[in-house]
Amino acid sequence: MTVARFGKLMSDDFDSVDLDEVSLVMSAVLQPDLDEIEWLAALDLIAGDCPTATPEGVSRYLFDELGFTGNRGAYYDWRNSCLDRVIETRTGIPISLSILMIEVGRRVGVNLVGVGMPAHFLVRPVEDNTVFFDPFDGGRALNRHDARALFEIITRGQVPWSDSHLDATPNRAIVIRMLNNLKSVFARRSDEVRFALVMKLRAQVAELAVFEADEFASANAIFN
Repeated sequence: MTVARFGKLMSDDFDSVDLDEVSLVMSAVLQPDLDEIEWLAALDLIAGDCPTATPEGVSRYLFDELGFTGNRGAYYDWRNSCLDRVIETRTGIPISLSILMIEVGRRVGVNLVGVGMPAHFLVRPVEDNTVFFDPFDGGRALNRHDARALFEIITRGQVPWSDSHLDATPNRAIVIRMLNNLKSVFARRSDEVRFALVMKLRAQVAELAVFEADEFASANAIFN
């Protein structure tokens, strides 16, 4: 069962699990007909045509040549969180486009990490914390000053700045943030079925399950 597989991935040594696999398992829970192997192969094909194996080269290839971009017109569409739909439509939200860039980079030997600022998501090289890329904005390159300025604009000065906002975000935390996004979207839409499916996924994550047992039971009641 796909939910159980997600739970197994989240209980393993997560540093050894690739974000593409976890993301597609999550997508398959919401889209039962999804063929995960097909979309992993699609990522391989995209990466296979990347002409320059550098962080700048991966960014330029994905966002300039292939035209991946932020979905500003339908930002809160839940499909923006599904890696297969991001690949198919070439649009997404900051975190899903960041996962795309990280995974294409991994395939060509470029080590990238996510940077989960409050209210936004960036990518940077593992070994360099002075340069960042904004996948939602066409892969725009930023320095630390630029990233802070972007943060101030997005948060409208309502969230205190911390240099830690530019630290690398562990893969496990990226997945939890995706689950948070999906939970919020389905709650806002009053989509009880998909909300319950997301709660099933969240119940597989120890640090979420311990606080959400009652909420999970309530959401899961529609399947009883």
